[in-house]
Amino acid sequence: MQTPLATAIVFLYALCGLTVLGLLVLFALKLRNISVEKQTMRCLEKYRDYFVYLQAHGEEEERLQVPYGDVTQKEKQIIQKKLFELMERVTGIHRDKLIWLCEDMGLVELDMQRLNGWWKWTRVDAAYNLGIMRSKLAVPALLTLLQKNTNDTSVFIIARSVAKCARNTEDLREMVTHVVGAKKNVQQLIVDIISDAQVDTAPLFAQFLQESDAELVKIGLIGYAVHAQPGIEPALYQLIQSPDKEVRIKAVKLMSRDIRYMNEQAVTDFMNHKDWEIRAMAAKAIGSLKLYSYIALLKKAVGDANWWVRHHSARSLAQLEVEGFAALCEILQEERNGHKSEMAHQVIQEELEKEKLVLKGGTATATEKLVQYNEKLHLYRKSYRKTISTVQALER
Repeated sequence: MQTPLATAIVFLYALCGLTVLGLLVLFALKLRNISVEKQTMRCLEKYRDYFVYLQAHGEEEERLQVPYGDVTQKEKQIIQKKLFELMERVTGIHRDKLIWLCEDMGLVELDMQRLNGWWKWTRVDAAYNLGIMRSKLAVPALLTLLQKNTNDTSVFIIARSVAKCARNTEDLREMVTHVVGAKKNVQQLIVDIISDAQVDTAPLFAQFLQESDAELVKIGLIGYAVHAQPGIEPALYQLIQSPDKEVRIKAVKLMSRDIRYMNEQAVTDFMNHKDWEIRAMAAKAIGSLKLYSYIALLKKAVGDANWWVRHHSARSLAQLEVEGFAALCEILQEERNGHKSEMAHQVIQEELEKEKLVLKGGTATATEKLVQYNEKLHLYRKSYRKTISTVQALER
């Protein structure tokens, strides 16, 4: 029977062995990195004049020449990294010429072969390279690879490469379908990936707005929020009735930032919507867009059951100059107690205090502000004389 001491000794020997093995692996990796760095420096020195040529002839019409002599595969990969650095600094025809050079040097073909490598991260690295080189020939292979890699974050690397290489919106649509099927709640990231495409993406976002899949609809809405396009009003109005709450909210959020969509019917529907988020967004938008004609709706909404709706309604009334402030004072006359009068009173006091601080600052428009402040103060005193002590405190 093995004693505890013998077991401890065996454990220590095993631990020492693992430690020595780990150190040997680290030492081997260090030597490998040193070797790679030396090889890279030799290659960069060997082709230093060639890199000068690339920067000097970037504006000429003809295609850039490939390096002279026989270039090994390792040297091609080192040159490729340097070309990628140059691509990050330039745009337009200058970058296109570097992309064509990658094709002429066989770098695209090399990474197309690496897409079939046995190690997963070799394939992902090849996909990343093809994306930077924007190779349209690689799209079918990249889409196939994307379909096979859906279990980890590498799906986004491959998806971005597909977007950069996309030949048309159908390629982007297929890419989005694969990503949505593999990952949920990544709509914002997908829109960011699509933005790297060199094709017109507006038709794609328009198609997504017509989809039955709520995830695709959300991508379409976010896409239009980032890349605003006219002519989508009918689709947005339909989405307000979507069974998916997030879709409804995103549609109204998109509409409420543009005064063209905020007609009387739309605003009335928003302010009476079952979702408090939509009522709150609409109330906030009325103040931001300075829509004075909807003061009555805001005044009514200050008594909403939801605190955020009351808050944004009262704040928007305060943004609508003296007319909105007068509506807040009317609430004090009509409602002596309750959430509605409490919210109105709070916003009135904050608005008076804010304007008083502006007057103390002595701005160029001090005279106009003083008139406005006195008018508001008069409205407040007239509507709520019981709190005259509060007013006197403000005047000190």
